Amino acid sequence: MLKSRFFLVFSMLFCCSLSVWAQSPADPGGLFSASAGERFYEIAYELASSPDIGGAEAEQAIIFLTATMNLDSRANYVYPVMLKLACQYSERDYSQLVHHCLENYVDGKADLEPVQVAIRYLLEQLDSREEREALLGEMLNDLGGKSAVLDSELATRLGLLMSEKTDDPNAVNAFWFAYNKNKYNKPAFAKLAELVGDQLTPAMYLEHIRLRLGENPLDIEAAMSFAQYAESAQGGQLYETAADAYEYCADLFRFLYPSQALPASIYLPWAISSYNTQRNQHRCLKIAEQLRQSGRFDILLEAIAGRAAAKTGNQQQAAGILKAAEDKALELVDYEPRTTNYEQLAWFYCFASPDAVKALQWANKAFSIEPNSPTAAAILAYSLVMNQQTEWARTIIDSYEHNQIADLALAQIQLAQGQKDSAIETLRSAIARDPGALEAERAKEILAQQGAEYIPPIDPDIILSALKDSFGEAVVPTFVSPEKIISVQLNVRGSEFSYGSKFGGTIAITNNSSEPLIISDDGLFAGNVRIDAGISGDLTKKIPNLISVKIRPALPVEPGRSIFIPLRLLTGELKQTLFTYPQASLDIEFTAYLDPVITDEGRIANRLGDIKPASVLVKRPGVELTGKYLRNRFSSLSKGRQGQKIKTAQLFIGLLAEQHAMANREPLYRFMHADWMPDMLKSALVHNLDDNDWVVKVNTMAGMLSLPLDYELISAVAKNLNDTHWPARMMAVYLLAKNQNSNFGKVLDWTARYDSSKLVRDMAIALGAGVPEKAGVEPVK
Repeated sequence: MLKSRFFLVFSMLFCCSLSVWAQSPADPGGLFSASAGERFYEIAYELASSPDIGGAEAEQAIIFLTATMNLDSRANYVYPVMLKLACQYSERDYSQLVHHCLENYVDGKADLEPVQVAIRYLLEQLDSREEREALLGEMLNDLGGKSAVLDSELATRLGLLMSEKTDDPNAVNAFWFAYNKNKYNKPAFAKLAELVGDQLTPAMYLEHIRLRLGENPLDIEAAMSFAQYAESAQGGQLYETAADAYEYCADLFRFLYPSQALPASIYLPWAISSYNTQRNQHRCLKIAEQLRQSGRFDILLEAIAGRAAAKTGNQQQAAGILKAAEDKALELVDYEPRTTNYEQLAWFYCFASPDAVKALQWANKAFSIEPNSPTAAAILAYSLVMNQQTEWARTIIDSYEHNQIADLALAQIQLAQGQKDSAIETLRSAIARDPGALEAERAKEILAQQGAEYIPPIDPDIILSALKDSFGEAVVPTFVSPEKIISVQLNVRGSEFSYGSKFGGTIAITNNSSEPLIISDDGLFAGNVRIDAGISGDLTKKIPNLISVKIRPALPVEPGRSIFIPLRLLTGELKQTLFTYPQASLDIEFTAYLDPVITDEGRIANRLGDIKPASVLVKRPGVELTGKYLRNRFSSLSKGRQGQKIKTAQLFIGLLAEQHAMANREPLYRFMHADWMPDMLKSALVHNLDDNDWVVKVNTMAGMLSLPLDYELISAVAKNLNDTHWPARMMAVYLLAKNQNSNFGKVLDWTARYDSSKLVRDMAIALGAGVPEKAGVEPVK
């Protein structure tokens, strides 16, 4: 019976309003209200943040955001939420709206995360490669120059489309443009390496890998790639740089895997790179000593250490190291013959501590165990050459794929046969395979004996100079653990907030390192932020994942500078709790996580575990009520200003919600209640809903969204279906639709067909009205 009376009220009001709607002009211009616009934005934001959002809710939120822009042309804060909704949840084609938002949102400081979502969305709406190429070209023209990183990514996408066609030179041009705009652009550089790798200099390769390491100092693959390329012939044999890079790899490995032993893939090239430097051979001795202290033995490392000692002029130390290594290796042969690497032992007698008889003895043993090994075959051939058995050596060399040792053996055979020129070329070829190896050192000695020399194909000084231009004198950074690179602080302006106060926060992320901090998917910090809230005091509640956002700044965070991420803390379950219990005194602790992960114990933590979550505590004292206080606030509705009326309505709505929450249950805390309060509170809301100021009406109705409505309140709201100001009508339609049963569909149908405002008509359709004509939100003019 009560529902029928509600619908009767709507029917009467609606019939009265038809003539008004029919006579009023379409959306009279000049309506402005930052307050009402912000309330519409708040509704849209909550819809967008809801885990249960669907297509209908997305449409409603988009309409609210469009209304915000109509009411406040300066409300640029709507664009990220608008892009998220239009691209991820809406079931319509909102390409025109997305274009409009991008043109107005993108600048040099815009968050690129929603921009990337929008670009993907626009491309997915198109059916052909040609259409996508045209779109990207248009976007580069319209948005170009506003953000170098965005320019780079648009050009990369365009180049990838162009490269699908055969030999399109424009693709290469696009990739060059993309790379020059953003040197951190890995896909662009990879395509350049694929298409025109011969045009990329060693300095460019090293710079690119070094930038990857700067982007994520914990990327051990990038660190190893940089060290290996710097050590190689292609990289200019930058042994000082390579040695520093391998030391970085060692420190990083120990940080990432503290319980694991440093692998040979790091310490051996670290040692050989140090061996080839001008003044740092002592590092080889230090590396070998560290390995011995850990209880490990590596004959290859001992060989490098012994040769390093000799190179520094300490022949006695060198002999001692090599003799100790030989004795240890032979001891292991006796005690662990099955695990002995006979290849390494034979190699030791070939290149570290030359002994022709022992070299041949152990080379035969190694070859008998692994007759299909090119390395074992090459060492056997070399040991045969050491013993002047060149014919047997040549037979073995010709039977296997050549490697550095095989070339070295072959060159000595050629010299023995009087083929000096061929031998010189073979020696140079052997050196080029690995110029820093001890085998290469022996080849250089033989080459010098023939009056020739090895000239590196690339001048290392030119490469090193280019790297120093990009990174300074210290080309290789010193490894620093993440907690010393990034510091995090969660800030809120103030520590105590009264009921109804709006408060937000910021996360300050400070770059304490000497290099730019790049926030990206591949970076040290990927840009994911999570905020949890814990409530204590008169109520106790945990609110996990209150906020979950991803950011991607267009600019790096320079050394010593900070980036501030704004947070809308008053949202979701926390907002509803604070609204519903105005008389409760509450403490709220916020905890911020960067790139959050779930630990094995089921706890939430930062992905970079050494960086502790940031937290901040704020207080929300309960409202202290008296009858006099309430009556004074009620009286202010008749003579107060707009802001006073809105704040009073907000308080009274909360008190009504509190009365409802406490009904028929044991009170959760001590609070004021009187029999006369509900009537007075509702009377105040009815007064506001009949105010001459449409902004007061909109704010009041927006506050009532979480309030159960009875007949009296529904009737008061329904009168606003007849308001001459479209924001009031739209808010009334939305509020009533959220509180009504299926009978309200008839009202929505009438609204969708006859309201003079397109936004109100669109809202009615989004709320479930039948579609009378082609509808859709248009960009703000």
